[in-house]
Amino acid sequence: MHKQSLLAQYQDALQELLSSGLTHDEILEALRTDSRFKSYDEYIKQFDPDMVAVACELMGKWAKHKEI
Repeated sequence: MHKQSLLAQYQDALQELLSSGLTHDEILEALRTDSRFKSYDEYIKQFDPDMVAVACELMGKWAKHKEI
């Protein structure tokens, strides 16, 4: 089994958070405080909270989760 890249870990975490039922503020806080993604801090700071809320709605309506 190969080690998952940091970007893939970040994408998985973001997907998980967006579909978790947490508020956009809780999602942003979780991303900001996850030490694995320290290198993404500047990127995460640019997230518009309203767009995170929209992404949560879309995940709830359209996303399908795959079993690993």
